[in-house]
Amino acid sequence: MTSRLFLDAPLLVYLNTLADDARSVYEDYYIGLLTSNIPYTDALVLDEVIYVSHKKYKVPYRLSIEFIESIILPYVSILNIGEREYMLAVKYILEYMLKPSDAIHLAVMKNNNIDIIVSEDKDYDKIQDTKRIWLKQKPYQ
Repeated sequence: MTSRLFLDAPLLVYLNTLADDARSVYEDYYIGLLTSNIPYTDALVLDEVIYVSHKKYKVPYRLSIEFIESIILPYVSILNIGEREYMLAVKYILEYMLKPSDAIHLAVMKNNNIDIIVSEDKDYDKIQDTKRIWLKQKPYQ
């Protein structure tokens, strides 16, 4: 059964920054998600991929942009963020104490009838009508 799911930044950051064996586990996971689901994300996730890849892993902006344009954009639909998403995000921030960016992602999901998020961020587990999925084990560290 094909599911609509939302890709959070961690998976994409790992794909953009890790090398060799650690990356191959994430590649396999990403390809599996793409082949059996309909993936979505938002521009804020792309911002996070560029920023975190540069800040934490020293990946030049240009390389992260090339990664997004070749590995994400051809396969993942980018959903809009607007006033409706902001208004719902405020509710999630106040009700669940989510970080603002996480609340915006959740609002984008809910406004687009998506209930599954691919994320290692356990804060999403607070949301009863949202299912968080992630690798069983971290292949790195």
